[in-house]
Amino acid sequence: MKRERLDFLADNPRYTKRFAFYVGRRCRQASIRDVAKELRLDWETVKTLEKQYMQVQLARAGRPGPKAIGIDEISIRKGHSYRIVVSDLERKRPIWFGGQDRSEASMTQFYAWLGPKKSHGIRLAVMDMWKPFRNATAVAAPQAAILFDKFHIMRHLGEALDRVRKAEYARLSGKDRRFIKGQKYTLLSRHENLSLEGKRALRLLLAANKRLNTATCSRRLSASSGTIVTRAGPGAFSTTGVKASNGNASNPTSASPT
Repeated sequence: MKRERLDFLADNPRYTKRFAFYVGRRCRQASIRDVAKELRLDWETVKTLEKQYMQVQLARAGRPGPKAIGIDEISIRKGHSYRIVVSDLERKRPIWFGGQDRSEASMTQFYAWLGPKKSHGIRLAVMDMWKPFRNATAVAAPQAAILFDKFHIMRHLGEALDRVRKAEYARLSGKDRRFIKGQKYTLLSRHENLSLEGKRALRLLLAANKRLNTATCSRRLSASSGTIVTRAGPGAFSTTGVKASNGNASNPTSASPT
């Protein structure tokens, strides 16, 4: 017995492609559960038809050729189970979701999918400070400038500033410690979030300790900057502070590669 393949049927032979398209369109406006209830279908059936609809949409859109990309990971379940999401920052839409984790091998899968020609067309890659992402990008798109996400930069700077605070407290003794003791929140908070008393305590602390003053100034300077890492030769990188639009490092408009 030979089963005939009918072009108008969806992957699930119980439904037509036209119906699958309708289900997919409805899922753009409502949740899978609501669509399943409305059409009196099983949740898994609606999910399968939605996937088929999305595959058709992706095929129609074609493979993108982004100039600026954003790279991040999301957790898909409890524990350390991650997938990588890559977005086109100019068109403001995700273009790739995949990998088995957030390793360099998984990141390389994106560039293999994109292809060498389009990978070499990328001018800017925005990411956190996760080394596997940077390494994969340096190999597949060496011409691209790398802009670190400001949130992660500020977190590391805050940790560095706190280490300076602890080191200074350990170095000093007696009355000299009174300016530092109990001032962790004052030192690490955003200046605009401090009370009038907190601002006075901070001024006194920074006037009394030059090292903490220098570390705090460096942190404030970076608060309005991103960090671009550009190729400076085989195996080497140079780092440059770049002003980010509205203080948001994910906006690449003012972070053109140099």
